[in-house]
Amino acid sequence: MQTTLALSGDAIINRRISTCEREGFLALVEQFRKADIGFTHLETVIHEFDRDDAYPAAEAGGTWMASPEYVADELAWAGIDVVSHASNHALDYSYGALANTWEVLDRSGIAHAGTGENLGDARAPAYFQIPEQRVALVSMSSSYPRWSRAGQSRPDVIGRPGVNPLRYHHVVDTDTKVQIQQIADALGWWINDAGDGALELNPAGLHNTRLRIEEADGRAETTVPHEGDLKGNLRAISDAATQADFVIAHLHTHEFQPGGDVGDPADFVSPVSKACIDAGADVFVVQGTHSPIRGIELYKGRPIFHDPGDFFRMNDTVERLPADFYDHFEDGLPGHPADATPSEGFTARKGGSGPGADTPWLGVINPPGGSMAGSETGNVLPVCTFEDGELSRIEVYPGYWPADPSAANVGIPERATGDVAERIIDDIAEKSAAYGTDVRFEDGRGVISAD
Repeated sequence: MQTTLALSGDAIINRRISTCEREGFLALVEQFRKADIGFTHLETVIHEFDRDDAYPAAEAGGTWMASPEYVADELAWAGIDVVSHASNHALDYSYGALANTWEVLDRSGIAHAGTGENLGDARAPAYFQIPEQRVALVSMSSSYPRWSRAGQSRPDVIGRPGVNPLRYHHVVDTDTKVQIQQIADALGWWINDAGDGALELNPAGLHNTRLRIEEADGRAETTVPHEGDLKGNLRAISDAATQADFVIAHLHTHEFQPGGDVGDPADFVSPVSKACIDAGADVFVVQGTHSPIRGIELYKGRPIFHDPGDFFRMNDTVERLPADFYDHFEDGLPGHPADATPSEGFTARKGGSGPGADTPWLGVINPPGGSMAGSETGNVLPVCTFEDGELSRIEVYPGYWPADPSAANVGIPERATGDVAERIIDDIAEKSAAYGTDVRFEDGRGVISAD
């Protein structure tokens, strides 16, 4: 039996896409439609600003995302069957918009995982059917406002709606640990002895917002997954592998390796991805870094996509934003923040560059280059083919966002061709070679053989 999976990076989508008749875009859509499974990450919340419980959160993922309800039908039109939803944007408009997102996706027939009414619900696999097969998705996030982490239910207290978390902590050498303790002291933070040489730090009054620092002599800075969160997610994947014929595991992460840029995965990602495959995942997908593209790895005959790059990139066409957004970029606005328009706010965030421009946020010192760091701007749409449960081939279709598109098509990708396609595939081939993966450029796309 053959199974094909088409997947993409983040879908930051807040406008209609079915009105785009560009041949290059429809060529990418066709890959989703032809595949048995079409998968993307929904990097927004769906609501119409009309719910009494959809308050803008005090802390959001940079832009307070908001998408009209028709967006779910647009994704279904494009061939999307399932979306991951665990991310730093899932609660941009609190619990009301989160619940509205679930309701709209359910009406459109799109399966979703990664957020839920409580931790058990957020961590549970989402299941859906394709001909002769049952498919499961487990979605988790290491990047999110701490209050948006889903809470476990107890017999005497209900759980908290939110995101399925994958926390992590830092391991540093002795000198770095001493420096961190000194900085925390200078900032007036609480410093707790966590035993075995570890420290837990938190701002005064926020005792559940703890930064854990462990010490290891002679080691450079590294990050390690939270043991409880990892075990919980592995149990969910193992359960899914028992209940389904095909399992996708997903991680949303903005973390990068200290000393590198956003194109360099944080240390904790690699052991998590491999552990998920060991637990039964057929594919592991990392999304959310907003770096142009990261590499592809094969582990035990299963693909790990370290980030295919953003797919829909409608960051600057959100139609309403809360006061907090304008206050943050007040110095770059032409007038008082209370009078600013969304386009003025986005322009201020980019230091004067207009909405839609590939320009980093104003004043970013680290990571170098901000979210635009990378040797090639673009994205890829991998299509994985499995024969009787074994990976046989991956075709990697290159995409990009055309320069100076019409306002209707800002952030909508097109399939890259010619020299642009070759540059994008060469870029991902170089990044994938670091994992021992051979990506060949053939007929305008990349090809990976599983043998």
